[in-house]
Amino acid sequence: MLNFPAVDTVARLAPASEAKLPARTIYSACLSRLGLSHQDAAELHAVRVDTVRSWASGRRPVPEGAWSELRQLEADVAARIVTFSAQWDASGRPDVFNDAGEVDALDLMAAAALVLNGTIPVQAG
Repeated sequence: MLNFPAVDTVARLAPASEAKLPARTIYSACLSRLGLSHQDAAELHAVRVDTVRSWASGRRPVPEGAWSELRQLEADVAARIVTFSAQWDASGRPDVFNDAGEVDALDLMAAAALVLNGTIPVQAG
């Protein structure tokens, strides 16, 4: 599982006003990295959107349970990257659609990670 020790340190040691990246909080950056909207995060954490907004703005500290949920999602994406990379190697273009013909969000995130880190080639077009 991937770990965010710097996030833990900043979240525990610095007041919310000091735990911000320029114009954003670490929590907000984690949401962006994972492609989560405030609504998506509220559903993940089973809280109201206003609560997520207060965490994202730094007005309220993010509870450990929410960090754990983000870490788990990151771990799920990392695991999917391994699987997805093997599928890509085998077929040249693995399917990001599930059996119902809908895009699988974790597969799409894994594909994006592989493209952005240069692991897989992308053809223009």
